[in-house]
This record gives sequence, C-alpha cells and structure tokens, in this order.
Amino acid sequence: MRPRRIPQRTCVACRQVEGKRQLVRIVRTPEGAVQLDPTGKRNGRGAYLHASRSCWDAALQRKALQHALRVEITDQDRAALLAYRESLPPDDPPGADSNAHTPTPNDESKVTEA
Repeated sequence: MRPRRIPQRTCVACRQVEGKRQLVRIVRTPEGAVQLDPTGKRNGRGAYLHASRSCWDAALQRKALQHALRVEITDQDRAALLAYRESLPPDDPPGADSNAHTPTPNDESKVTEA
C-alpha cells in the first residue's frame, strides 16, 4: 500500500512548511471579510499561520496576511484576529527546548540582580 500523502502548507509569517493540520487557516470570504477557518474547508482565499503568538504578530505587523489574502483587513476583522492571538499560549524563545539547558551559577547569560 502507498503511504497517504499529507498536504503541506506554508506559514505566511515565518515561511516554514508544515502539514496542513498543524497550521491555522484564515480565510477571506467571498463577501470580503477575514475570518478564522477552524475546519479548513470554508469557501474563499486562505492563508496559513502557526498557532504561535510570534507568527501572528509578524503576520499582522508586516501585513503578510493582507498580502496573502489580497485584502485590506478592517478594524473589526483585526480585532477578531487579535482576540484569537491572545488565546494562544505564550511562545518559548526560538529554538529553545524546555529541558535542553538549565542555567548554572557560572552561566554568563545569568541575569544580574539590581
């Protein structure tokens, strides 16, 4: 049997390719509204983002989402997207593994107390 093909999509903020199910789809509806598409099947032009605050911030600040959807995002749509962004868990520093490094007293990266 042939292995099942997994659809790949690119995050419009960080440009990393992931499986479609690992990304959040945002869609421009035929009426011109910008909305989240949790099912990934809503009719309209779509763009994908990671479920991380850093990707959402980059996409909204750099207007990557507007460019990908080919639409000017209204204040009302932006407020809905920002509300979803706030529901996401805080990001870990890039490339950080939660158990990869524990600081020691001799660490140069240790923050000095004021």
